[in-house]
Amino acid sequence: MKKSPTAEIISVGNELLIGHTLDTNSHWISKRLTRFGWTLQRITVLRDSLEAIKDGATGALHRKPNLLITIGGLGPTHDDMTLRGVALALGNRLVLNPEAFAMVKARYSALEASTGLTRFRRKMATLPEGAIPLPNPVGTAPGVAITIGKTRLVALPGVPSEMKAIFTGSVIPMLRASKGQAPLEVSIGLVGIIESALAPALDRTRRAFPGLYFKSHPRGREGGIRTLIQLHVYSVDPDSRVQLDKAIVYLLRELSNSARSGPKGQGKPGKKVP
Repeated sequence: MKKSPTAEIISVGNELLIGHTLDTNSHWISKRLTRFGWTLQRITVLRDSLEAIKDGATGALHRKPNLLITIGGLGPTHDDMTLRGVALALGNRLVLNPEAFAMVKARYSALEASTGLTRFRRKMATLPEGAIPLPNPVGTAPGVAITIGKTRLVALPGVPSEMKAIFTGSVIPMLRASKGQAPLEVSIGLVGIIESALAPALDRTRRAFPGLYFKSHPRGREGGIRTLIQLHVYSVDPDSRVQLDKAIVYLLRELSNSARSGPKGQGKPGKKVP
């Protein structure tokens, strides 16, 4: 079975860490990575700190994912320091990129009668040496791509509309080119059983089907009127559909056997709901 390509995300911003802003960008990207058969191994959230960004990028590059995505910190203000931190991690200089400069200039030409490209605006076209700019069709700061060994690093703006536009135009073609296989999934609801009572049968099923990934999500309060567990079973093997179905049948049989032989108070496990 072909091993799926790997990715990591570094999301930068004090606003994420103080609870002011929810990191919906990482959630949005993770769904696309999964859809195209990539394995997201880690999401790291960092402060607007040069040292934190440098250390975060250095650590991620040491792990050698196929794709490293940074989000945020590409704008003109003092706290937009992602590219500087990346450059420090790479040991590269920051240089004014002519292609990126043309992109920024064209954007401001469309917005203003004067193209006054101050040093703050030129900052958005100053990239780590060796990087290439990615077009930003809805904003001013271009995205940035640079290859380091086996890792492709892509830096995206934090504004969701800009991030999504650059990701769709420049990153998705790369994801698609990898020809990864999206995971197959079966989801069922189990009524009348708490998670600790489900665990033994789930563990036996997991050992019987080692190629599958099982994840249970309790819904509601244990001991409530209608205890519900949502169970998801995944596989990245395109030929595993039959195994997924067999695993569900096996689990339900194990739960039924447990209900007949187990102690009272475990409810009526194994009932399947849509």
